Amino acid sequence: MTDELREKLARIDPMHPGVPTRSVTAGSSRQLLETIMSTGTRERTESSGAPNRTWTLAVAALAALVVAIGGIIALGDGAGETPQAAAIELNAGGEDALASCIQFSPEELARVAELAFEGTVTAVDGPEVTLTVNEWFKGGEPATEVVLNAPLGMEALIGGIAFQVGEQYLISAQDGNVNYCGFSGPSTPEYRAAFETAFGA
Repeated sequence: MTDELREKLARIDPMHPGVPTRSVTAGSSRQLLETIMSTGTRERTESSGAPNRTWTLAVAALAALVVAIGGIIALGDGAGETPQAAAIELNAGGEDALASCIQFSPEELARVAELAFEGTVTAVDGPEVTLTVNEWFKGGEPATEVVLNAPLGMEALIGGIAFQVGEQYLISAQDGNVNYCGFSGPSTPEYRAAFETAFGA
């Protein structure tokens, strides 16, 4: 090794030239080397501050589930279901039990009826009669159920109706009152044809 090379190495050597050194063949040097070579190394993993990927995905999935449930609740009790309109209530007690009847005709039916429908009786509970609407001829939509308040004994009046569960009826009404005198009654092919003529069904 030339003197010039020694001088260059000395200039870049970070160790101060006055620091004492020991021979690599000395016993203490060999023991220190043995200790260094036999000591295991450990990798230190420092947190980068970024969230765990698995945890991030779990949180995202939970958020999506909450949004989906909220959407279902906002739409109704079940997915795809549309809330039904409230049932229509009519008085079937007769506005004037002593009033005289006018002759029935499709033209007169069209004149006196504000509501007209065909329905099936699903329940008779004392004076209350519940019908599921099969078809609306005039007004009433989108209601699918009609409740009649029919005092007991009304069937004895002229044109009165004895409602039976499971039977179909054609009902017309005006000012919230069921029309009697042949303007409401059990559904028959001929009677239905008259309703269809009256309302252009």
